[in-house]
Amino acid sequence: MDNLFVQAVLIFVVAVIGYLSSFFASSGLNRPLVIGMLVGLVLGDLKTGIMTGATLELVWLGAMAIGASNPPDMTSGSILGTAYVITTKAEPAAAVLLAVPVSMLMITLWNFMMMTIIPLLSAKADACAKQGNSRGVDMMHHAANLVQTVPLAFFVALAFYLGQPVIERVVENIPPFITSGLDYAMSIIPAIGLALIARMILTKKLAAFLFLGFILAAYFEMSIIGITGIAAIIVTLWTLNTNRIAQKEANDGNEF
Repeated sequence: MDNLFVQAVLIFVVAVIGYLSSFFASSGLNRPLVIGMLVGLVLGDLKTGIMTGATLELVWLGAMAIGASNPPDMTSGSILGTAYVITTKAEPAAAVLLAVPVSMLMITLWNFMMMTIIPLLSAKADACAKQGNSRGVDMMHHAANLVQTVPLAFFVALAFYLGQPVIERVVENIPPFITSGLDYAMSIIPAIGLALIARMILTKKLAAFLFLGFILAAYFEMSIIGITGIAAIIVTLWTLNTNRIAQKEANDGNEF
């Protein structure tokens, strides 16, 4: 059997795993670091796969679905971007040139299915629920998962199977102003991602710890592992102290 066909089938499996991330309780299977590692395993270059996945993590660092707004599709962009880097022996940063346009195209297709097919399945599930048909509701649920997974995974595998020349042709036909714009975006997007994360976790009680980590990294040149170790110790002491105070307050309250 053709080796390329086998790799395309395995890429299809990787895409299915990525698109089923929400099915598995939003376990993060669609994150670029995970997808890059799996693609590296499929294509026989685990190191490059992990490095490319880590690079693409900067692009989607703060990506999250907010209401009806969905971020660009991480799964397809990570798979084809990593595959492009491995097959062409390019630098991991080059994955962004392919990953971003592909992810925008695929999220458009995903949104189309969400607006057309999924509502029909939801209506059928509602009808089954009114009839007390729990099996029918379950079937509609699984059908919705298949509709959101199989077509997108197939297009990703097909794009990979079409081969390196097609991918290179797509990249070469990207206008220079888009390429330069993506270069600027690559410099801005990580900052935006960090800002989104900081906005969620930054409170008056936690701000001091954020600045402590910054000082340790910027002025004491401490590694991430060292900062993580200090953070684990602080969290442990904080938790033990908080539990002790709560227990004392509970005991004091029982005395009255």
